Amino acid sequence: MVLATNEITFTTDERFKVRAWRTGGVWAWDLQIEEATLNDAGIYECQVNTRPKVSHPVYLDVQLGGAVIAGPPEVYVEAGSRLLLTCWVQAPPRPPGPITWLHNTTPIHAEGSRGGVSLHVAQEGAKASARLSLTSVTPKDAGNYTCQPEGLDPAHVSVFVLQDEEPRAMHHDASTPSSRINTKLLILGIFIILLTHTDR
Repeated sequence: MVLATNEITFTTDERFKVRAWRTGGVWAWDLQIEEATLNDAGIYECQVNTRPKVSHPVYLDVQLGGAVIAGPPEVYVEAGSRLLLTCWVQAPPRPPGPITWLHNTTPIHAEGSRGGVSLHVAQEGAKASARLSLTSVTPKDAGNYTCQPEGLDPAHVSVFVLQDEEPRAMHHDASTPSSRINTKLLILGIFIILLTHTDR
């Protein structure tokens, strides 16, 4: 399908435009596609009607913008430790807009009442990373965390806070009685065997 010749377009799709410009005595033509979609992906070819024909193919790869949280979809963290989540955002061809973290449905702010919250965003071209850090997590910090870039698909992760409700000493004490019983039974068994052999 021929899209354009020189600056004349043959498609009814108004997103396609051709721009001609001259540099150093040489003419060049740019094909522009506004608001590219996944259907626009494929091979585009620039041809010059000479003999032999001169052409140059270019493959267009269209990527969906959105957020991805590094790591598994479920995160387990011990109470009292630090929770660190990193979100990667792509918004080609433009730089991403503001990125918001939510705990369940509540936006997270560094200056909120919880304290110990750190938010850091680094941007490079059409990509950005957003890092969320929570110190000394408690069971209240468990739940769903969402990385929401403006105008793009969000990413989610479920956080579970683990806490040891029973001290280790209690676990040790709970097993002690049965250990003592087993030891007494063993000693009693040996004593009976010795008596049997003695009687013979």
